[in-house]
Amino acid sequence: MTLDHLVLAGPELEALEALVRERTGVTPVRGGRHLGHGTHNALAGLGEGRYLELLAPDPAQGGGPFAATIAHLRAPALHTWCALAGDAASIAEQVRSVGLTPRRERMQRRRPDRSMLVWEIVFVDGHPYGPLLPFFIDWRGSKHPARSLPRGLTLSSLVLTHPDAEGLTDLLSRLGGVPEPVRVERGATAGIAAALRHEGGTWTLDGPPADDGDLPESAPD
Repeated sequence: MTLDHLVLAGPELEALEALVRERTGVTPVRGGRHLGHGTHNALAGLGEGRYLELLAPDPAQGGGPFAATIAHLRAPALHTWCALAGDAASIAEQVRSVGLTPRRERMQRRRPDRSMLVWEIVFVDGHPYGPLLPFFIDWRGSKHPARSLPRGLTLSSLVLTHPDAEGLTDLLSRLGGVPEPVRVERGATAGIAAALRHEGGTWTLDGPPADDGDLPESAPD
């Protein structure tokens, strides 16, 4: 298993883009719309083969299943993470082998240059760890987005906190391992936090505060 990208979500995409520029000096690049799912995104590179996805409801679509997973957010928050662990079929089989249910979804979006990006994602249902367990992505031969994104950010760490840290670590191990630079730690409540290095220092992204409710289920690329 390797870490593919992080998902920073919030109510408005423009506010997410402005936040990244203000905190890091990096200007995200617009990705596109997840048509039929209710969201749109922008992206910023996190070093070789990784990126930060900014995800928000798309006002032009008026809702959708992905928008529903982040509708509880009142402010920008680190929502979840995505991993690579082989093609979608093999990931789904591995998920079934540990007694959980894979949920596959074929996706596409048109880039600003009008080219089409096609991929497949695998969500894992039936576990108690919410978005601390990643969703998985199969790029199906598409050019990885990180190859053409602005640089200036690198991922120092992704810390997953949960009262059952041992159980989460075990499940990650059975699905492909705990990839660098992910750490699993025991805590009184569930939480997710990432440290991003930039020219001016380090920026820490945290999950939603307690008054935003429980950590939601996973979201898309």
